[in-house]
Amino acid sequence: MMRNTLVLAAACLACQAPAPSAEQQAAETQAAADSAKAAISEASARYVRYVNANQADSIGALFAADGVLMPPDAPMAAGTDNIVATLKTMTLPGGTLTLASQNVSVSGDMAIARGTFTYTAPAQGGMPAVDVKGKYMEHWHRMDGQWRLVEDIWNNDAPQPAAPPPPKR
Repeated sequence: MMRNTLVLAAACLACQAPAPSAEQQAAETQAAADSAKAAISEASARYVRYVNANQADSIGALFAADGVLMPPDAPMAAGTDNIVATLKTMTLPGGTLTLASQNVSVSGDMAIARGTFTYTAPAQGGMPAVDVKGKYMEHWHRMDGQWRLVEDIWNNDAPQPAAPPPPKR
């Protein structure tokens, strides 16, 4: 009985496909990284569309449930509900965000994206026009086959101008 088991085990090992070569492994790793970069690029394009359409709820859907938003000059927002609430106070009607991705580094189910941004919005309701330039870094995880933002931080290249004082009564 033991001899039959050993023979069967040896036969199974002989039937297995050969291990992939280093070149095949490198090609598979590169293909996975390229796929991740394309998915993250597409998600970033949606992020821009959602900001420009003032759709904070849609932006929130790009984040992991325990994601973290770290905007400049504001407290950190953790969790989708807090992220959405924070974004609703930051995006302005008529505002336009542009992103210029500089690098996306992928390692398995994790990725880091970085680049530059501009955000402009017209003056409205006593608030001055907004014209901000800066840089960003995003930390992504693949979860259940989808790339989700886990951490998003950005800062401005120059300080924001102070808001005008309230009108005197």
